Amino acid sequence: MEIDDKRLRELEKKVLAYRFRIKDADQRKTYDDVFDQDTLLTVYDMMSSGILDTLDFPIATGKEGNVFRATTRGGGFIAVKIYRVSNATFNNIQKYISGDERFKNVGKSRRRAIFLWAQKEYRNLERMAGKNITVPRPIKCQKNVIAMEYIGVDGNPAPLLKDVEIRKPDKLFTSLFEQIKALYQDAELVHADFSEYNILMMDDEPTIIDVGQAVLIKHPMAMEFLDRDLKNLVRFFKKHGIKADAETLKKEIVGDD
Repeated sequence: MEIDDKRLRELEKKVLAYRFRIKDADQRKTYDDVFDQDTLLTVYDMMSSGILDTLDFPIATGKEGNVFRATTRGGGFIAVKIYRVSNATFNNIQKYISGDERFKNVGKSRRRAIFLWAQKEYRNLERMAGKNITVPRPIKCQKNVIAMEYIGVDGNPAPLLKDVEIRKPDKLFTSLFEQIKALYQDAELVHADFSEYNILMMDDEPTIIDVGQAVLIKHPMAMEFLDRDLKNLVRFFKKHGIKADAETLKKEIVGDD
């Protein structure tokens, strides 16, 4: 890869600007962990190949990675998710990868595990989008960086379900249950972390995010994860006057067996 030093310096300068705007020492360390030299070069490579033109600003921070808004050469927006390599919790992700037949021989390398985790999320997005499940459209996965569709209006990110006023809870409950059902029956996946923290809302319509931990229904813990997803759904909507039973919902998805 031929490196344009000026452009790489501009990227490094922008990352430093993010860092120095943060007053909290722990958050500042998070940025240091996100943008190691290899990650900077990966983002730069995506810029050079035309996937994005500029990395704009962070829009979400999670336990294992950060999401940034990026601008394309055509002036549109995409989301760029960067998994932290240095301090990601290896043991937490092991149980989601080790039982997945698509990803074998993870080994003990933390960096390899994180690269596989990013690939897993990307492939889950592809699989879900292919079955018309409402997720961000995947664009590119390279090492620990994923580029995907930006969900938002006028450059502003869509809010999480937990932060919005729900005008038609019965309709939304049905929509989300049908998504969980389609995940299982059509995509043959279980989200495994389905909650109001992993759903974006745009014009009263939900988009499911953070699908890295989603597992195949053949995974040894798939039923346990499905139980948890349905209990989260029932718990959240109980506060909005919707009465439902997780076991009954599960039978509708998987049958009496």
